[in-house]
Amino acid sequence: MAVIVVGWVYTLITVTFSVMALRQAQGNFIAEAPVVTKTGAAAKANTPPPKAFTDRTFDVFSKGSVLFGILTLVASKTAPDTLFLSRVRTLFFGCATVCAYVWGARLPASFTNVVHPLVTCCVIVLVIVQALGLATGSSFLDTLRTYKVGSLAPLKTGAGDVLLYLLGPSVVSFAIAMFSRRALLRQNLLVVVLATFVSSVGGLFGTAAFVRAISLGGADGRLVRLSVLSRNVTTALAMALTTMIGGDISIAASVVVLTGILGATYARTFLTAMGVVDPVCRGLGVGASSQGLGVASMSGEPDAFPFAAVAMVLTAMTSTTLVAIPAVRESLVSLATGAVTAAAAAAAEV
Repeated sequence: MAVIVVGWVYTLITVTFSVMALRQAQGNFIAEAPVVTKTGAAAKANTPPPKAFTDRTFDVFSKGSVLFGILTLVASKTAPDTLFLSRVRTLFFGCATVCAYVWGARLPASFTNVVHPLVTCCVIVLVIVQALGLATGSSFLDTLRTYKVGSLAPLKTGAGDVLLYLLGPSVVSFAIAMFSRRALLRQNLLVVVLATFVSSVGGLFGTAAFVRAISLGGADGRLVRLSVLSRNVTTALAMALTTMIGGDISIAASVVVLTGILGATYARTFLTAMGVVDPVCRGLGVGASSQGLGVASMSGEPDAFPFAAVAMVLTAMTSTTLVAIPAVRESLVSLATGAVTAAAAAAAEV
């Protein structure tokens, strides 16, 4: 948790204020938020914010959860180990997951500002998995394995596999906002390059130095240290990066998701509290530190959102490319673990 929290704050601050310094030098920095007219402010004050999802959406998925849940219990007793049970269970888990997220997102803002709906959703789904396991006589792990099977074959796939697949199109959809602000991105090419350099190099080597300084995992902590180095790289490339340096992809994915939840929940509030209103600084800072969840949280800021998306993508690509370079990879591993690798030792002898 120290690596996640301290690392997130470190990347958010270093990227934001590096970009701020360059923007000030260029004379493009926006120091104050635009003034809202009295009429507009009054209208906003008198209009309650809409709920995250419609009542109909929640109603459909809640009823679907109940229906397919009942069918799952019946099938588990009358037709165990059949294709029908497998497909009904997938539909039940899918509806229950979406319903849990919608319910969590519709909770009062005082709660969602502290606890991200994804956290609420995960807790509810784990409780449902446990309850279904007890009701059907299966263990928690066996039931969880039916949630994510690891296959997209229509007759085998689980709800988790489908939801994970949908992550790809959702990330690609960020390109729409990036394209709509392409002129603004071109005008700020230099600050985008600076943010990418600070987030990728600083994120990798800063994290490596920190895990070694706090002796993460103790004397035998090599695996966990290498697994957390990709904390600010989006999940798909974080797994590839972690594999290259010899870490554990399960730990890496967990750290990345938790970092994203932290950023999605607190990044905007954190920057606002620090007086950062410049959309370029806000977007690049959040995108570089908080991955896809953080980028999604910026969707309400149209001028900042494309910068958040491009920062997320470029940080992930640059970090992975750097680690693919043998000399950089060896230096990173050596810094994190404090051990001289075989390749480094051979190079030193030469």
